[in-house]
Amino acid sequence: MNLRRRLAALERRLISDPTLLIMPDGSTASIPGHCDLLNLLVVAARGVNISPRQAAQLDLIRRSTSATQADGGRLIELIRCCVLGPVERECMNLGEATRDDGHC
Repeated sequence: MNLRRRLAALERRLISDPTLLIMPDGSTASIPGHCDLLNLLVVAARGVNISPRQAAQLDLIRRSTSATQADGGRLIELIRCCVLGPVERECMNLGEATRDDGHC
């Protein structure tokens, strides 16, 4: 019984703790702890049936540079990958733009 109570308390704390987003200018924004990040990942990946609230949260994630989640998770980074898409970088050999898959 004691283990169940402790797990329930841990779940309440993790669900209630907000996810802090660090913006490019150094300011912070937060997504409420009751936000279901897994559902946010699904709508970000599919891009359909996005509610106005989810759209606002996805926009905050898109504009952020990093995040701190209470449980130390990395779902925000996965969501950011979905909303930003492939990032171009410079080819080391050719000096031209390349996609993340290595093609110039």
